[in-house]
Amino acid sequence: MNVTATDHTDYTVNAIATTCPNPDCGELNFQIELYSDGWQIMRGGHRYWMATDYIGDWSLLPRSGAKPLPHYVPEEIRANYEEACLILKDSPKASAAMSRRCLQGIVRDFWNIPENKRGNLGAEINYIANDIDDDTLESIKAVREVGDIGAHMEKAVDTIVDVEPEEAVLLVELIETLISDWYVARKKREERHQRLRDVVSEKRQAKRVSKESYKKIEDKSSDTEMEN
Repeated sequence: MNVTATDHTDYTVNAIATTCPNPDCGELNFQIELYSDGWQIMRGGHRYWMATDYIGDWSLLPRSGAKPLPHYVPEEIRANYEEACLILKDSPKASAAMSRRCLQGIVRDFWNIPENKRGNLGAEINYIANDIDDDTLESIKAVREVGDIGAHMEKAVDTIVDVEPEEAVLLVELIETLISDWYVARKKREERHQRLRDVVSEKRQAKRVSKESYKKIEDKSSDTEMEN
């Protein structure tokens, strides 16, 4: 769709609709792209305006780029993550603050931080420092520090420190990584161990049945010999 504004600037609005090819999903994705300026082109005897200067894009469905999280991730963590993704473009600073809140929820829940050790995220991170690798620890500290800008703005109202969009994206991606490396990996371990226990149980049962069958054969054989 082409629109001419009062300042005689031409705009082009592209509407892009796709559906997920996964038959178990089939979710509709609907996106709007906005361009301005450009040149006229002739196509099929008709004159068209081709706008070229990209202005921005907006996702209408789904409303954000949040990935679906497993049901075994606590609801509050999922909600905070989804909100961090939802406001990512409009307010990177607010998104960073939500990522920080999400991080604190993850640390407390996954590592079972005792009530008497809760309160300050920095102290909570130090509490688990020896249980996680150095790279993850440094990344977690980065989320806390950048997120603090949005979470504690009232402590430095005269200091304005912006959070760049790409920085807010990195924080969201780290939240996704932690959920994958901690929650998803733990769930897979539990399922793998359960499958191993099931296999052992089945083998033991099969062995017990085999022994019982062998004993019945022996008993029957002994009875036959006595009859003869």
